[in-house]
Amino acid sequence: MFTQSFTVESSALNLMKEKEKGIITQFRKNDENLLRKLIAMGIMPGLSITLEQRFPSYVVKVGGTRIALDRSIARAIYVRKTR
Repeated sequence: MFTQSFTVESSALNLMKEKEKGIITQFRKNDENLLRKLIAMGIMPGLSITLEQRFPSYVVKVGGTRIALDRSIARAIYVRKTR
């Protein structure tokens, strides 16, 4: 069964608070170059993500890797929050 509690709704990564965790559910689908960039960075749907910092850039932890993102990329990543 489920080992973590989670929400049903997903929201853009830029709307999350620092230290919140979630599962990547989808990307904004209308920008193919952005999708390629995210996949090249190892950011893919189904992976766990933690927002560690919001300013001056968004810093996320995906798996064991920390990645800095600008706001436009953070807005394109949709996350279902976990607790």
